[in-house]
Amino acid sequence: MDTLTNDLIIEINKGVIHEVLEKNPTAPESISVNQEELDKVLQMVNSQEHLIMKASYLLGGISWAQPFGGGNKRTAVVCADTLLRMNGFKLVIDDETDEEYLRKLFEIQGERSELNTVTMAKIILYVSKRIKKI
Repeated sequence: MDTLTNDLIIEINKGVIHEVLEKNPTAPESISVNQEELDKVLQMVNSQEHLIMKASYLLGGISWAQPFGGGNKRTAVVCADTLLRMNGFKLVIDDETDEEYLRKLFEIQGERSELNTVTMAKIILYVSKRIKKI
């Protein structure tokens, strides 16, 4: 199974930030990384054996840990989708206004002390219902 590296995740975040700043140069987004928080996410992701679990922990972990100066939720989605695509699948989110998607990511972001297993289970179910073979 192909996986995402630390450097690739950082590059994905840089791309997300550049895209945001191109559309809105005054957006309060910045390119920075808290490596300790990113390492926590990668440790969670790498401890998973199944692709859906790895993608789910990327999506939930980055949204929770907030390792970047901006674009964390967008980076989380792109990273989960990139991992899935590297392994022959894709994440299908119809629209960024998808209420269920937004609610889960904001819910997980609010859990600062630890990643809540109930919320993570919801993320896993959400991802498992939205992957397609490519």
